[in-house]
Amino acid sequence: MKDFFTGKKGTIYLLSLVYLFSIGVGLAVYLTTRNLISSPIWRMLIADVVATLIVWGFGLIIKNASAYDPYWSVIPPLIITGWIIIEGVALSFGAILLILAVFFWAIRLTYNWALNWRDFSHQDWRYTMIRQSKPELWFWSNLFGINMMPTLIVFLQMVPAYFLLQAESGFSLLMVIGFLMSIAATSIQYISDRQMYVFREDHKNQKKCISIGLWKYSRHPNYFGEVLMWWGVWVMYAGAVRIDFLIIAPIMMTALFLFISIPMMEKKILMFRPEYQEYRDSVSMLVPFFPKKHHEEPSMGD
Repeated sequence: MKDFFTGKKGTIYLLSLVYLFSIGVGLAVYLTTRNLISSPIWRMLIADVVATLIVWGFGLIIKNASAYDPYWSVIPPLIITGWIIIEGVALSFGAILLILAVFFWAIRLTYNWALNWRDFSHQDWRYTMIRQSKPELWFWSNLFGINMMPTLIVFLQMVPAYFLLQAESGFSLLMVIGFLMSIAATSIQYISDRQMYVFREDHKNQKKCISIGLWKYSRHPNYFGEVLMWWGVWVMYAGAVRIDFLIIAPIMMTALFLFISIPMMEKKILMFRPEYQEYRDSVSMLVPFFPKKHHEEPSMGD
């Protein structure tokens, strides 16, 4: 049995069991707090936090914070499904668009995670860097920085999604635009990740940088796709409900990449490839755009 949970497939099986357990506990929390907390949003948030704590605890046991990585894409469609089934949400036009967009995104992103997953011997380099920089704070940075903060930011995207599900929305041009934004975002992620995968396969053991396709116009096109996805969800919400303060949801997602993920990534690249600075000066950080000048040494990729 021990050998069954080793290697790529075995560790994915084990992670799947851990996630099923965490989801089951989260569901129980959601259902049992109904009489204490009336708001489905707050109950789901508590359930989400509890499930995150279980995954975080498993990561501590195996000494690998990357146990959390698939949580980002696995949980949102389950949250939406839970609200639809448990709260008896009627499937309006807007709800159907939301479901299609989120499930398309989640399946694609989870597949990409599985494609690149190795086993428990490999941990995201960002987590290792965080631990090495402040080992005395690792317990807390692991809990709040690596696990809880992404959970809260992704859950924030679910708030406009909840109100969109509740809205009895008919056809709206703005909803269609938001849906197309989300579908385009997932497509951009797929194309950019595929281009990176093919490039790495073609240049194994070579210190070369990708300069093809979308990577020629954005230093982080896959991150752009992730940000665009949640702006699309908010636009769908705006078309079904209203334009209001919940715009903070996609703003927070954008800030996560602009001020944390991308700077951390580029700091690492510049440590090993100073020539990356020229590429950095000429190519858009996030939104694809024509480069300012010709460059020879492009992005390391994400």
